[in-house]
Amino acid sequence: MLDWIKVAGKLAYDRPTRERLLGYRPVVICLIQSLERDAFLFVQPAAGRGAWMPPQEGIPPNMSVEEATSQCLDVELGGSRKQMHFRRSVWLGRKAIPERQGSRDVEFSIRPMQGKAYYGSLSKVAEDSPITLNPAEVSGHDWMTLDEIRDRMLENSDRKRELLRVLFAKLVGKEL
Repeated sequence: MLDWIKVAGKLAYDRPTRERLLGYRPVVICLIQSLERDAFLFVQPAAGRGAWMPPQEGIPPNMSVEEATSQCLDVELGGSRKQMHFRRSVWLGRKAIPERQGSRDVEFSIRPMQGKAYYGSLSKVAEDSPITLNPAEVSGHDWMTLDEIRDRMLENSDRKRELLRVLFAKLVGKEL
């Protein structure tokens, strides 16, 4: 009986678990802001496609958004917890990914994959902190002001541009 109570509590209070059960893969988009100025660290994925985005990572089962943020920054940028100062996280929403519907690649899901469930996290770091890019994940990085982000957003897909708008509005109260 105690196990069922734990499962019910996890479903009631852990949104990534609920989203996973419904067929959405939880993902955290890690917005990294400079401690010195109003600039943000963006990366270009190794897969190319011209996109510029904040680093992002899937949220494994039984891992919090903060822990997934830390893992993302470690895997993609070689950053340590001492360098990155986690501030907060927010729910961004679900996005259906039609080309992925029907595949069963969401662990512990009771439904086929419907899309992704996005969370945003805000961390702050000094710009001179050492960054060691993981070439399997990231091909380049750049500190960008809001105007530079707006210019480079044109290379992103409509879905990614909308995610960035929601991310900035909810995490830092700025409009892209």
